[in-house]
Amino acid sequence: MIQKINKAGVCAPLGFLASAVNADVKGKGKDKKDLCLLYSEVPCKTAAVFTANTFKAAPLRHAIKAMETSKDFQAILVNSGNANACTGEAGIQNCETLAAALAESLGIDAAKVLTGSTGTIGVQLPVERMVKHIDELVDELDDGNSDTFAEAIMTTDTFPKQAGVLVETANGAYVVAGAAKGAGMIAPNMATMLCYITTDAMVSEKNLQAALSDAVKGSFNSITVDNDMSTNDTVVLMANGMSGIIPDMEEFKEAVTHVCLELAKMIVKDGEGATKFITVNVKGADSDEDAKKCAFLIANSPLVKTMFHGEDPNWGRLMACVGASGVKADESTTDLYFEDLLYAKGGLIIDEKMEPEAAAIMKQSEISITLDLNCGSGTAQVFTCDLSREYIAINADYRS
Repeated sequence: MIQKINKAGVCAPLGFLASAVNADVKGKGKDKKDLCLLYSEVPCKTAAVFTANTFKAAPLRHAIKAMETSKDFQAILVNSGNANACTGEAGIQNCETLAAALAESLGIDAAKVLTGSTGTIGVQLPVERMVKHIDELVDELDDGNSDTFAEAIMTTDTFPKQAGVLVETANGAYVVAGAAKGAGMIAPNMATMLCYITTDAMVSEKNLQAALSDAVKGSFNSITVDNDMSTNDTVVLMANGMSGIIPDMEEFKEAVTHVCLELAKMIVKDGEGATKFITVNVKGADSDEDAKKCAFLIANSPLVKTMFHGEDPNWGRLMACVGASGVKADESTTDLYFEDLLYAKGGLIIDEKMEPEAAAIMKQSEISITLDLNCGSGTAQVFTCDLSREYIAINADYRS
């Protein structure tokens, strides 16, 4: 049985500790904690999914190479304020320097350390300044620092994102929990986000990767804020086995999916400048692939996103997106719903007198729309947000 845990984070499973310090990564003298550590008392089986962007940041390239020879890791060092992306070989060397310094302080092999970064692209990490804080990070490790870790990885986020579940089995219980950051530069094939998920279940490398890859499809790869793909997108799942429970894999996959979906929804709700959380459902498509293609075109449309921000049920924009998606669809058989309100049937508005009811739905902070193409059994669900003036302000001032 899977039960949601309130306020659960990366330290909720047995054996996981975290810490965070202010290393002034951006060099602007701010007091935000921006360097953090996630550590397991024993080595973990580890799975990961990275951005589809071909210009991957140095921490990702460092991790991908490390995971070619081993899937056993024990610590992850993460910084905010600097993406360590577009930094060439120096960026990789900086990852190695930080990993070696942390490994020495922890008394473990550097091959068991991963790094992660988020922030401004194209700037070298202030490695010397960061290394000076490594011993402090290790000294501050504690199983009560989930909140501290979640806050330290934030950039333009307005709140920390954490989720967790307790899974009860006939032989005992285990926990799956995690933290994520992300608010802008969010697009499918991962988003400008970092996500770290921990579990004390006993899971093999193969099963762990399968569970994570499957969970990502319907969560982090089904959200969009602005259709911009980052260089740093990372989701890591670590299993240290300290609960002693070998889980039923279907139930374990469900637990991982639940945590991923909760965190993904939080990212959309915290979209830069967002005021609306929007669920786009497409059903009756020729295939699931067609449904997802159509749903994403709707979710990424600036006209649709500003329509939601303006609380205007301009349904024609939604219909235009269906046709523009290029999927198999016929205007004369396409139906449109605002929540449960059937607003257009067969490509035609049912009654213009229904607009006040649709407008009232548009004023909600969370809105669901459904396009039924009525030409097959394909379905998809995508989560997005509105586009506001605040989004422009945040990104125009990002580096300052």
